[in-house]
Formats: sequence, C-alpha cells, structure tokens
Amino acid sequence: MSERDETRIHVNELRIGMRVTGFETLDKRSPFLLDVVDIRTQADIQAIQKVCDYVFIDVKLQKKQHGYIPTRATDAKTQLSFARAFDQTATTFQQTGSLIKTVLDDIRFGNPFSVEQVKAAVENTVNAVLAQSDAMLLLTQLKQEDEYTAQHSMNVCVMAILLGRELGLPIAELRDLGVCGLMHDVGKMKVPLHILNKPGRLDEQELVIMRNHPVLGRNILMSARNLYPGAVDVAYCHHERLAGGGYPRGLEGATLSKYTRIVTVVDTYDAVTSDRIYKKGIPHLKALGILVDGMKKEYDSSYVTEFINCIGFYPQGNLAELSSGEVALVVEQNRNDRLKPKLLILLNERLEPCERKILDLAAKPLDQRGQPYRIKQIVRAQEHGIDLIALQQQGVFTQSYPSI
Repeated sequence: MSERDETRIHVNELRIGMRVTGFETLDKRSPFLLDVVDIRTQADIQAIQKVCDYVFIDVKLQKKQHGYIPTRATDAKTQLSFARAFDQTATTFQQTGSLIKTVLDDIRFGNPFSVEQVKAAVENTVNAVLAQSDAMLLLTQLKQEDEYTAQHSMNVCVMAILLGRELGLPIAELRDLGVCGLMHDVGKMKVPLHILNKPGRLDEQELVIMRNHPVLGRNILMSARNLYPGAVDVAYCHHERLAGGGYPRGLEGATLSKYTRIVTVVDTYDAVTSDRIYKKGIPHLKALGILVDGMKKEYDSSYVTEFINCIGFYPQGNLAELSSGEVALVVEQNRNDRLKPKLLILLNERLEPCERKILDLAAKPLDQRGQPYRIKQIVRAQEHGIDLIALQQQGVFTQSYPSI
C-alpha cells in the first residue's frame, strides 16, 4: 500500500470498521497474526491499545465507509486512556483514603483497628495501580492540606507500589510493600495535636516528642495481629538514613530493609511536595533534586533512580508552563518517551481559561506560531489557581477533547 493510501492515528481514535495496515513502536508482539487487521469488535481495539500508541489505517476504506479521516487536526475527539475507568479508580483511591483516616482516628483514640480491612484496601490499591497507574498517580496530586496525614499515608502507599512495580516485584510483595507504605506514619497519631499541627517551628522539646513517632508506630503495629511484620520495621526505621544521622536510632544503611529504603524515598518525595500547615510544598523537579542530592548519603541510589524512571520528569497531576505561553496539566505518560507526555491545555497564552484540548508531545504538534511545543517548566497547580479536586468533581478527566 502506498504512503498516500494510509494515515497515522493514535490508538485511542480507533473505531469498529477501520482497517489497520501497520503498527508503530510495538512494546510487545502484535496480538494478531497479520499487520493488516479489520477492527470488528471493541476487544480488537483494546488488544491494539495494549501494545502500541500509534497505528496506520487504510484511507480509502475509511473514506468509503465513514466519509472522513481522523487526524490530529480534525474535529475528532480523544479520551484519556484511563477515562472510562477513572471514576472506579478514583472510588478505590478514595475508599482506601477514607479507610486509613478511620484507622488513624481509631489509633488516636486508643481503639483497635481492623488488620483485615487494611489488607483488603491495599489489595484493591495494588490492583488499581497495576490496571490504571496513570490515573492513580494523578489522584495522588489531589491533596487537601487539612487531611495531610491520611492523604500522605495513602500517597506513600500508591507510590511505593508504583516503585515496586518498576522494580519488578511480584504481586504478593507489592501487597506487603503497600501495607508498609500505608502504615508507616501511624505513630504520629500518638503525637499531641498541638505539636503535630503547629504552624511554626517546633522547639527543642516538641522536636523530641515528634521524633519519637517511629517508636510509637512500632509499638502500635507490634500489637496488631496478622499484620505483615515488615510494616513494623518500616514504621520504626523510615527516618533513618544510609550514612547514619537519622532517628530514632541513627542506624546505617546495612541494617535498613529493602522496604524501608523504598518507603523512605517516596515518603520524602510526597512530604516535600505537599502543602503543610507550617510550610508550602515545592515543585516536582526540586523534590527530585533533593532525592538526587541525598543519594548514597540519605537515600538508596538505585531506588531514587528507579523512582525517577517510574514517575518521570513530568508526572501526572503536575502543571506545565509551555513554550507557547499556555498552561497545561500532565495527564498521561508516553511509555516510549517519558519526556513527551500527553497534556490537557487549561489556560491560553494570556493565562485565561480556554477550550480544553489534548496536546500529545509525542506527536510533535506545532503551536499557533508554527513552532514545536515544548515544556518550559513544571509548576504546582496552586501557582495558577487551578484546583485539581474541582476538576475531578467536574468530570474533566472522563471527557473527550479535541487534539492539537
């Protein structure tokens, strides 16, 4: 077939009745015996979407059957890859978040908590991360300052599982790691609220009390029946550092478990990027800089490297200022090139709300001046007054949008 008889489209634009004439950048073997495939069912589309991002379709057949050719410049609309399952994914995320809040409240008031519920919640989270990692990472950015401890625990759970998946851990280990992440900060529930929520700098005595929370967490989890034992160690050691100097015991790297090292990396990342009562969070790339600067001294170098590989330089839920002057939200990673994510444009070059459009940097789109789009810098949504929680409530992540 000649070049003019076919056109390249994204797999999210595939429709029943199209004829695929070639696959581009396959990550895995084609699920079909031949490269030429007639799309007969939704299952055919889903099978193709699992193995590549772009395909070529038969132009003549498309014109004959449908009268138009979908391209990046037409009025064809695209859904985010996780759009159809986003509401269910968000429900899983929120249910687990609510559970950990209940668990933390029970611990604060001296009540027993359900280990079985914790295990079930983590199992659901592992399943959601494996099925919809883009959506789960995006959901970790929907933060409320007044719910910091519960949200932080949930975020550490999700990101630890993401990192564990990047490391190739089996599902059983991902579940154990998820429990460690979810329960790592339970000791803070025994820290007096006036210290935990103090807006200013802690004095010396208050700092001693705060730094005792790993001991308190160890004691709480040791009394829980049938909880993964490694969670006790992570709660006790997640503020220790490779070269020593951490707390509560000043241990060195050789004594720290694999899960402790993993949780320490993601715990630090989420903590420094989150708004706290006493301190505003920092942008993503600055947070990665802290981890990189601490490699070999504070954090395990291999886990820092794999964490950066896992979430990328432009992770979901972060805001990108573009070379065109527009502002867009990072919504999906391109698994073939993590420096070219998929973005949802929210503000025009005058920083005003505008028609929302999908910008796929992997497709090398041009801006209105005919220049290639590029990301100038990553900033926090708050810097442009964008409320990610409000966007979720408006159903922004489940809609279809035209592509640039």
